[in-house]
Amino acid sequence: MKHYHSIEKNIEDYIGQYAYGFRKFDGSNFCAEWNKKLSKKSQFTNGFGKFGTRTQMIKNASNPFTEAVNIFMDKYSKELDRIFTSEKIFRGVDTITVYGEFYGPRSFAGQHDWIYDIDDFTVTIFDMFLYKKDFLKPGDLIDMFSHIGIPKIIYKGILTEEIIDLVRKNAFNLEEGVVFKGVDEGKVWMAKLKTDAWLEKVRSLYGINNNIE
Repeated sequence: MKHYHSIEKNIEDYIGQYAYGFRKFDGSNFCAEWNKKLSKKSQFTNGFGKFGTRTQMIKNASNPFTEAVNIFMDKYSKELDRIFTSEKIFRGVDTITVYGEFYGPRSFAGQHDWIYDIDDFTVTIFDMFLYKKDFLKPGDLIDMFSHIGIPKIIYKGILTEEIIDLVRKNAFNLEEGVVFKGVDEGKVWMAKLKTDAWLEKVRSLYGINNNIE
């Protein structure tokens, strides 16, 4: 399964390009792999048989992130399976990795306050990778999956210094920041931008030389 990559931070490189700005939730990366053969074989899995975080597979119930699997399956799996097997854009694609964020009321910088009931946690999908192709284009993600829950679109248009400054100053009341995505010569690009307030909180808790930012 393809685990999610580290998104670029050099947002200024994309000034002048058309971009979609997605709200970035503050939680832990989650991924689920859909397989066409499994979809046809078992109606109970809806095609999903592998799950993981950014760095590991989720293989048994002792892993606390099993809760993310349960939430994802209940919230998304049936409708995703229907879309993957019926929409033209996915024809000829045998494997799709779906990426989401797992978070709760007091999740911060990848850490979770597990004292909360698991019903207070959720998963929100934000990206998909089509095997042997590329990440799903942001416009297609919005058009095809907004009805089942994806991050709010904070901005859509030409990326400017002004919009970057507004995000940094947290003019949009964000939990962490924004992930900007666009398409250049047919390939999807993406860059993340954190708010100054979020960065200051990380530095106050973990020091200047942290590996979280």
